[in-house]
Amino acid sequence: MIFITPELAEICGIHAGDGYLRMRKQNKGEIDISGHLEEKDYYDNHVIPLFNKVFNLNIKGRYFSRGNYGFVIYNKKVAQLLNELGFPFGKKSEIVKVPNFILKSKNKILCTRFLRGLFDTDGGLYFQNRKTGKNYTEFKRKHNYYPIISLTSVSKLLIDNTSFMLKELGLKHFIYGYQPKNLRDSYRYVITISGVKRLQKWMKLVGIKNPVKLTRYLIWKKFGFCPPHTSLEQRKDLLNGKLDIYNIGL
Repeated sequence: MIFITPELAEICGIHAGDGYLRMRKQNKGEIDISGHLEEKDYYDNHVIPLFNKVFNLNIKGRYFSRGNYGFVIYNKKVAQLLNELGFPFGKKSEIVKVPNFILKSKNKILCTRFLRGLFDTDGGLYFQNRKTGKNYTEFKRKHNYYPIISLTSVSKLLIDNTSFMLKELGLKHFIYGYQPKNLRDSYRYVITISGVKRLQKWMKLVGIKNPVKLTRYLIWKKFGFCPPHTSLEQRKDLLNGKLDIYNIGL
């Protein structure tokens, strides 16, 4: 029996973004979820406790030889559950979608928690300046102040499903696609949510748990802009007053 909860919806978003599911020999399930090394705090303090709570596990984080950080679950029941919810065994990147229990529920909490899990693992938050705009103020031309939330996938299904949920939540967005320079790479689909009011609405409805993204938002909220190309540690130091935001990178 599957218990539908907001926590399960967020786990589905996390798996859609960073997860891999397989059924190994001897019918042994395996779930592999990992992200960038900078996301260690996010995994240790949010993702792993969430999985442990929902599935009654005792998993620990680990470094992978491929240069990622995350965890592996060897559990047939959990693997079968994720599969029953709609996640395929094996390569999923081009066919992954939002589980029907979320998409058809019309439950905004389930939708927002899935979106948070997906954004925290596979999304991005960045800020642009208007350096080529003569009619903008010096501040706007010089500083990266204009917020853009982005979600990128090679799965058109996932993008279409996500767009549907965003419309239900009243979050205006734009969709476009592009072919990477390497023609062997899959076509990409991108959702962008732009502007101050829409970022504020995202934070109210969805929120951010991943410190890699959250620190960018907190810097923008505190200073009115967020410098590009900073590390997580630099952003923490900026927020703690250990670095001067106007001289960083100089």
